[in-house]
Amino acid sequence: MKQPEVSPQQKRMDAIRNRVALAAPEWSVKSDGGKLCITATNEEGTALVATIVDAAPIGDSEMAINAPDDLIWLLKTYDALAGRYRTLRAELPRQEQRKPKDYAAECAMKCSEPAFKKFLEECHGLERPLTDDRAANKVRFILNIGSRGELNDDPAAAARWQDLRNSFDAWRRRG
Repeated sequence: MKQPEVSPQQKRMDAIRNRVALAAPEWSVKSDGGKLCITATNEEGTALVATIVDAAPIGDSEMAINAPDDLIWLLKTYDALAGRYRTLRAELPRQEQRKPKDYAAECAMKCSEPAFKKFLEECHGLERPLTDDRAANKVRFILNIGSRGELNDDPAAAARWQDLRNSFDAWRRRG
């Protein structure tokens, strides 16, 4: 089975993880006269990594000083959240995970409802007689789709359908 293409975001995340893994595990800041020295310590010893001069803006200095710890914290937090997401996702019923919403079928059922046809007549100019076919044609026109099948294949069309359905629900509550 072919592996899916790795996204640019995942490539960047992998590169960040790699840099953190290759870096020294201990970082510290030492004062040396009018400057701050950022050092990194590993089993080979301590090395000067960066020097921050006294005239450097405090916000930029804080960013540089805290970058190693912040990166490590962010990666751990991301991993914890991703783990929670995977756990919650696994707890969903299998049917919910695999079966996407069938907006085309939902739309077909709505087009046969008398109240939906009345909504289309009052709010979108559906002409009489209020038949299922006329309602379906009007919905395709309103949503700018060639067939109801697009509601399951095109996320933008599905969003337009959801907006229309929500408008219908709001109209019905007012009535």
